[in-house]
Amino acid sequence: MKKIVKLSGQNVFFIVGFLALVLMVWSIGFDTIIDNVKKTGWWFAVIIGMWLPIYVINALAFNTIIRDENPVNRHVPFWHILKINLSGFALKAATPLGFLGGDPYKIIELRSLFGVEKATSSVLLYTMTHISAHFLYWALSILAAALFLPMSVKLRILLLVSFALLTVLLVAIWKCYRKGLTVRFFEFCSRVPLLKRWVVPFLKRNNDRLIQIDEQISKLYNTRRSAFFRTLGLEFFCRICNALEVYVILVSVTSDVTLIQSIVIYTFMSLFTNILFFSPMQIGTREGGFYLAFKMLSLAGSLGIYVSLVTRVRELFWIGIGILLMKVKGHHPNTQITGSVGKADLMS
Repeated sequence: MKKIVKLSGQNVFFIVGFLALVLMVWSIGFDTIIDNVKKTGWWFAVIIGMWLPIYVINALAFNTIIRDENPVNRHVPFWHILKINLSGFALKAATPLGFLGGDPYKIIELRSLFGVEKATSSVLLYTMTHISAHFLYWALSILAAALFLPMSVKLRILLLVSFALLTVLLVAIWKCYRKGLTVRFFEFCSRVPLLKRWVVPFLKRNNDRLIQIDEQISKLYNTRRSAFFRTLGLEFFCRICNALEVYVILVSVTSDVTLIQSIVIYTFMSLFTNILFFSPMQIGTREGGFYLAFKMLSLAGSLGIYVSLVTRVRELFWIGIGILLMKVKGHHPNTQITGSVGKADLMS
């Protein structure tokens, strides 16, 4: 019965992801996709291919979090972690409020392997590290832009204020690393009038499990410090690779752009789209972010729209791969992980 419920959950995520992919293709248009592939030429194969090592590095970071000193957590092949992570990214990119699709899917996939507490803490830790790497990348890029690029005094001050704000957010996230965040999050929600009706009973029923999840979250930073910095370093390197994609796309059509400009362009696009994270599938926000970044650097705004469309087509390709991988048979443990029985209600 439990296996049927699990497969049903997988199918729900698969259907949602597939429908979102179809919607994205329809919204962009087949003619637009084909025209941009033709315009980019053989460079498009490079743009597609360079994301495979990025996803591998993402999976290495996730794998570092999962494989702690417990031998039970070392038996899952790396390719299976890569498959789950890639499908999670596909759901995150294809669905509104992406983390509500990608992260629950990964927890469902991992809980039969590691138990629900380990699965939940691992996914939360990876998401926190992914966000931390974004904040760190944004902060350093904004600081470099404010110090070295020509701009007005008002814009320079705005960038320095943004740098200070990102630094504060980083400190807040690292505090969650040290002490955990799930218990405090649900305690906060239990005081919100519209939520406490459901949250209070949930908190009482699952308090011990939430404490265990927090202990596993804090363990990475407090006792596995080298693994923490290795994971953060891998994710930060992926942000640099993301900026390289912008450079490669621009090189395919113009030589009037530098690598530093590409880094700044990606930084502001990424920051803009994440501020407006609630936009379904980032429709409009990515295009607006690229356009504003290009105009700020006194580059043609039309180039920003072109880069956005090419990244959309690349994203469609990898979303399709990720959705298809959800139907590929993965690794199944020969024995039931101790403590995983009866914990599915935590996900309800």
